[in-house]
Amino acid sequence: SQPDPSEIFAMRVSIAMDWVKANLRYILYGVLGIVAVVIFVIAWNSWQGYRHEQASILLHQALKLVDEDPETKRAADPDQAMEQLQAITKKYGRTPAGVRAFWHLGHLHFERGEMSEALKAYQVAKRRLPNRQLLSSTLAILNMGYAQEATDACGEAITSYESVQQSPIRWLYGEAYLGMGRCHEKAGATEKAIEVYDRALADVNVTGTAQQIISDRLARLQPDESEAAEATTTTEAATEMPPSEDKPSETATEEAKEQ
Repeated sequence: SQPDPSEIFAMRVSIAMDWVKANLRYILYGVLGIVAVVIFVIAWNSWQGYRHEQASILLHQALKLVDEDPETKRAADPDQAMEQLQAITKKYGRTPAGVRAFWHLGHLHFERGEMSEALKAYQVAKRRLPNRQLLSSTLAILNMGYAQEATDACGEAITSYESVQQSPIRWLYGEAYLGMGRCHEKAGATEKAIEVYDRALADVNVTGTAQQIISDRLARLQPDESEAAEATTTTEAATEMPPSEDKPSETATEEAKEQ
């Protein structure tokens, strides 16, 4: 005869209970391990959140020292700001606020003319910025280009400016073109500079102040054809009718007759 279903169920429960009793120690270890991991993750996230918050507060306080406060009339103290930013980068360097501290530290070094230190700070900021922060990453690359250009590392600067033009932040293209052109000018490569400026003026993304500056620099490197023609005509006229030191002017002759 077939066994009763209730008997089969009772037998399976008994087998399961026996297995639990035999492996109870390992089950408890597993549960305790899971609980420990959960507690660790919660504690770690809480600690990281606290660090992020502290870094943000300190960064805000440091940046208030960079410029004069128009409300309280408190004078700027860039030296103190730099000390605080350096402290943030050492203690909270991998937090979002710490990464931005590197960036602002680069600005202060740049303003002081300490280009090597500025470049190092910008490079750290670029490496630690998340890829999803396209604007901040692109601005960091542009700042790297400025620092490289200022140290006459124009080859590296041009590479940085070209990287800016490969980003989707199109309103920075004008600055990149301008930097590339300046580098070519410094190297004495006038034709390359003119080529860059021509491409810039043909790019619809180049507008505003950058467009005006590029136009001015191009005009200086490549005078307008009408001005060149006028200068040529003036030169030819001067060559055909040289002034004579011996022959008095008509005005002088008339004055002599009247006397």
